[in-house]
This record gives sequence, C-alpha cells and structure tokens, in this order.
Amino acid sequence: MTAALSLQPSDAPPIAPPRETIVAVRNLTKQFKHYPSPASRLGEWMTLGKLRRHTVFTALHDINFEVKKGEFFGIVGPNGSGKSTLLKILTGVLMPTTGSYKITGRVTSLLELGTGFNPEISGRENLINSGRLLGFEPEQTKQKLERIVAFAELEDSIDVPTKYYSTGMVVRLAFSLFAHVEPDVFIVDEALSVGDVAFSRKCFQRLDLMRESGCTLLFVSHDLGAVRKYCDHAMFLDHGHCAFLGSANAATDVYLEAMSPGGRERRLAPEGSKAVQPAGVRAAREEARRISAQLPAELSAVFDETTFGPLGNVSGRIGTGAVRIAAVAIRDEAGKRKEHFGIGESASIHLLAHAPQSSEHATVSVQLVNRLGVVAWGTNHHRLTGKTVRLDAGTWVHAVFRVTLDLGPDHYTLDASFGDASGEGHVFDRITAADLLVLEVKSHVDFEGIARIPAVSEVQSHPGA
Repeated sequence: MTAALSLQPSDAPPIAPPRETIVAVRNLTKQFKHYPSPASRLGEWMTLGKLRRHTVFTALHDINFEVKKGEFFGIVGPNGSGKSTLLKILTGVLMPTTGSYKITGRVTSLLELGTGFNPEISGRENLINSGRLLGFEPEQTKQKLERIVAFAELEDSIDVPTKYYSTGMVVRLAFSLFAHVEPDVFIVDEALSVGDVAFSRKCFQRLDLMRESGCTLLFVSHDLGAVRKYCDHAMFLDHGHCAFLGSANAATDVYLEAMSPGGRERRLAPEGSKAVQPAGVRAAREEARRISAQLPAELSAVFDETTFGPLGNVSGRIGTGAVRIAAVAIRDEAGKRKEHFGIGESASIHLLAHAPQSSEHATVSVQLVNRLGVVAWGTNHHRLTGKTVRLDAGTWVHAVFRVTLDLGPDHYTLDASFGDASGEGHVFDRITAADLLVLEVKSHVDFEGIARIPAVSEVQSHPGA
C-alpha cells in the first residue's frame, strides 16, 4: 500500500496576512438643496422651512467600496458624475447626507489647484505654512524643503510670490509637498494632467515609490490609460451611482462602452454590462462540449474543448450580446497551440464567435497588454482592411490575426472583442485577459523597450585635423 502524501505545516508556503482596510465607505449619499434665486432661499429661511422653495439634487447615491492598504484605487466617470464630490467628502471638505466613511492614517489630498496657497507669499513660505496645516512643525518641513523644491524643479522660483506662478508650477509645488510628507492615504483629483509630460512621468514614478512604502492612493482621472496602468481596482460613477466596481481594466471598459455614441443613444445601462460572474467548472465543461458538437468540421480542427473552457470563467467581460466570443486560441506557424514564443516569432490568434443577432457593420479587435496594463499592440479588422463584416443571426464567425511578435520580453494578456464599426461605438462582446502569451529571449535581441522598430545604424571614424 502506498502511503498518502501529506503537506506538513513546515512545508506549506507562507500565507500572507490579509491586508488592512484603509478606506471604507458605507451607504454614502450626498444631496444638495438647489434654490432658483437668493430670494427663494431667504423666504424659506424666514418661514423656518414651512415655505419650501428648493429642489433636492442627489450627487451621490448609496456608494459602497473598500480600499486595502497599499492599493491604488481609481475613480472614473463623465463630468458631473460625482467624482469630485466623493473626494471632497473623503477629505472632510463636505459632509455626507447619509451613510458613513472611515479612513485610517494620515490623509493628504491634491484636489483643487493651489488650495491653501497664499498668492502673496513665496513658494517657500507656502510650503512651510501648508506643512503646518498637515501637522508638521516648521523645522520638520525645512528638513525636507530642499528635496521638495528639487522634485518640483522650482529652485529659481521658490522665493517668488506664488501669484506669479503658472498653473503647472503650482501643481508641481503642491504635488511635491504632499508626496514628500509620507501620507498613509494620498487623494489626487485630475491634478496630474495639468503638468507637462516629463513632470507627469516623474509624478507617477514617485507614486510607484509611495506604493512600495505602503501608501494607499485614490486617483480620479479622465486618463483611462493611467488608471489601467497604475490602479488595482476602479469604480465607474455615472450620475452619482456606482455603475461598476471591479478591476481597473474592466471598469474602464464598461465606462468606454457606456459613454460611446451608441451606448448613450440606446441608453445601455452599465448594470447590464457588468462583468459576467464566474461559472462553475462542471457547467463550463458542459458548455464546451455543447459548442464543440455544433461546430463544422473545419472549425473543430482549430477549436477543441480546451479552447472553450477558460472563457466560461472570465470575470472581465462586457458587451451588448449581439455577438458572443466562444473560444480563443493562439497557435504557432505549425498550427500547434502555444503559449511561450520567442521574440520575432510568428503567431496566429484565432477567435471563434457566435452571432445571436444580425449586425451590418461588425469588426473584431485584439490587443496584447503587458503586466503593467500598457497596451503594447492592438488592431482590428476594419483598421487593417478598411472593411466591415456583415453577420447574420445564428452564424458562427472565425477570425484570424497573423502577427510577428516584435515585442519586448514579458507576459502579455490577450484582450479580444467584437464591436460595431459604423460609428455608433457598440461593444458586442469584449473579454479582458482571454488568453496568455509569454515572449522570451531565445536568441540575440537587437532592441530594448516594449516594441522592436526597424532601424539601421552607421558609425564612421574620421581622422583628426
């Protein structure tokens, strides 16, 4: 009899302790009274509220979320969706009408540009005064003053009154101060988009260091690329409602679909585009067998049951459902399914989809996203050919993208989608991280960075005079 193997406690991998919840928001609602005129406000006040002259505007409806220690949490949504109102409540500028919130630790916020700065005094004096408001003695701020000024690149202007600063200079000064006081929670509202490109990059590099030190970030931005790259989770706010709460990639996808021209015209509710809940393993296998039995022979040779299973458990999926992706397969030049490739090798990306509804101008898209959330490469059938595809209800669709993998070594996830190319902007089905592709260094690499760009070099030596 063979003895059963058991994993002893000493052999077990260490279990990371659960991270502490730093920000907790519970059933938070914020309402404002709107008066048509100052006289109406005065009349209501003089009658002690018996004469009602106001209407109620609800800026936030029953918001709930948590942020763990060290997480970067993004908040996206159109103008007027309640993003800034939410951050003002979390920083104590406004009080909620109902509900509650709790933030653990020291909080610094970069909300409205130049808030707290006196335009009549110098940048140096403003730093000391703002440091005092944050709970630091002047001597503590002075010890960090040189580093703060150097980071803001304002050595030549630090003793000039801030009324002579440009908007970008004020942002540099404020961000540099808040980033160097070592906060537990840092709240930023779109301010980083004001500075120049070089300084924005510098700010995000500083945020990476703050993340490593355990700082928690709440980040509001219309730069969806930055949200996808830097945030672990995100919330999509729409007219004060939490329309989606989940991964940063899924939240930005839902936002883009809801805000597309077609999404607005048809009033596609973000709730209807939420991520699909994971299915059970048994249900996924049964679905894979059912689909395999329906396929024509030529498609069965490309897609087997192993290509259907993973899509049954994806969590980052949105769309109207007019087309449904059933399988994804990445294969090498010999037609074998493959995950690990060498840089410069060729691959074929196969997508199989079913169309429950007819579509006049459909297109299919793929993109490879690296571990930082950066789209390293992407394209769609309409861009490549200038043509769209007509799909009749009940048909199967097989799309192939043949690509040379001239990208840097990394782990890439494949995002796949079908959508409308007529200008309405509908997403029929989009899957985030539908498959995995790993690029490895198997031979000499003649470049560095994300992508290989064709280049030649020439060096000549000339005798001196």
